[in-house]
Amino acid sequence: MTMSQHFLFRSEGGFIRIPIWGHIPLNRALKRILAHPAFLRLKGIRQLSFAQQVYPGANHTRFEHSIGVYHLMKLILQRIVTNPLGEKLQEGAFRFDEHACRLLLSTALLHDIGHYPHAHVLEEQAPIHNGHPVFASHESLIERFIHLEPEGFPSIAEILTDEWQVDPQDVIALIKGEEQSLFRKLISGTLDPDKMDYLMRDAHHCNIPYGSIDIERLIESFVPDPEQQRFAITEKGIAPLESLLFAKYMMMRNVYWHHTSRTFAVMLRRFLQDCLEDSLLTPGELTRLFYDNSDDKVLYDLTELLAGKQSPSASLLNLILQRRIYKRAITLVPYLNGAGSPEEWMFSYSTDHIRRTRKERELCHVIGRHHHTALAGHEIIIDPPSTKDIFDYADLKELRVLPSRKEHGAFAASSESPYVRFDDFGASVFRSDFILSFERYTKKFRIVCREDLVPLLIEHQEEVTDILRKA
Repeated sequence: MTMSQHFLFRSEGGFIRIPIWGHIPLNRALKRILAHPAFLRLKGIRQLSFAQQVYPGANHTRFEHSIGVYHLMKLILQRIVTNPLGEKLQEGAFRFDEHACRLLLSTALLHDIGHYPHAHVLEEQAPIHNGHPVFASHESLIERFIHLEPEGFPSIAEILTDEWQVDPQDVIALIKGEEQSLFRKLISGTLDPDKMDYLMRDAHHCNIPYGSIDIERLIESFVPDPEQQRFAITEKGIAPLESLLFAKYMMMRNVYWHHTSRTFAVMLRRFLQDCLEDSLLTPGELTRLFYDNSDDKVLYDLTELLAGKQSPSASLLNLILQRRIYKRAITLVPYLNGAGSPEEWMFSYSTDHIRRTRKERELCHVIGRHHHTALAGHEIIIDPPSTKDIFDYADLKELRVLPSRKEHGAFAASSESPYVRFDDFGASVFRSDFILSFERYTKKFRIVCREDLVPLLIEHQEEVTDILRKA
């Protein structure tokens, strides 16, 4: 048994049991990180933010998700180092030796160490102060927590050096996806273990049937692709890959972009934006509150911090805490039938935060004038579609299949490579362009508002749309 295999299969007593994957063997290096306060804080950060307001069982956290990603990475590496074909296909620097296995496992375990409460909600359309986003991306906070030295504990960086025998800077660079990181496409992409874990884990805790993936079959099909510095699949992996792609589409539609979750998100973002504009909180106070807190506590701490301070939009926070959220009034689609050129003005509201807030206040003014209703300016909120590429479209276009010798004969004349692009293999309808249509169907542009204003916005929908189209 090689050193890398010894490390991958080593168990030094004890197991940790988590939903989906069951018993996961422990070793000293793993236990040192699991017991560290910087990692334990992930127990207070929900995986799905506001989704538990729709699916009450969705209270699982980044803690068990991180362990699940570690476990799947371990299964993948075990497959690569014990499969003769996997060993044969390794070339040059793209090898899964002991150091590479240690680096990939520690990175999988720590990939979410920079998360804070509602991070994805606040990163997507971050509140702005002096033209700059207030909240950092969770990837950019990795150093903060890896180098944190709580009283009585070494830093995780020291544990990585001493126990895992890897350079903490290599782990940080790999999590951030920096270009010089050889294995970066194994951490984030179409076939990454992060996606495999959260799709099945989220579906399990939401108790919905959409996240089913044939994980074992998919992992068994993994082979190294040194030319692309990533994993390819054999033809046996095509069906389970299809299940993964379809599961993500269904989870985006039914969970991740559920209208109730998104409404909670836009209400929180608008409230925080108004707090900054009204000088009720400084950017430093706001980031300290979120970066060092838990989901369950942060909104209540925010209430205490603002006690005695007056803000017209303070009602938004109270409504969130009482689960009395705004309702959908108008829903538009950025793509006609999922194809063609997008309605760019809808996406512009995802990045132009000043314009979005200005238009929200303008809509309140117009509706208030039409119906002689006094509105403060926050009772109507825009929920624009995400600009994020949710299906790793570019990465999927690069995915390749390793056919059997018989199947490869049809491609050998046109290429010396044993690999064939997934899009060109012809065995699946789930080509990258087909997946792109999935993404377009999923994205929506919504106007949400106080419940009594819904019929008023519908009555003036044409005027509302004209206002939003204008610069």
